[in-house]
Amino acid sequence: MEARMPRYTVERPHDFGDLIAGMREEQDVTQDELADRLGFSRSYLSELESGKSTVQLARLFRTLHSLGVSVEVSWESATESEDD
Repeated sequence: MEARMPRYTVERPHDFGDLIAGMREEQDVTQDELADRLGFSRSYLSELESGKSTVQLARLFRTLHSLGVSVEVSWESATESEDD
């Protein structure tokens, strides 16, 4: 049986940066390594982690909030979720 991927509740756009930085550090991966893996510049990844690149996310959150929608982040695929 495969291990389940983590599930997080995200309440504000800046939480994504905290989540990325925390998971990256927990896995002992440098910003350079992760940025290279993702095809990002290290400076862009740094901006994501610090919350500076969340303008589009902030708009998304405002839109969802105004509609009464909360956001939960999960990395499980649809097929894994259907197997529950």
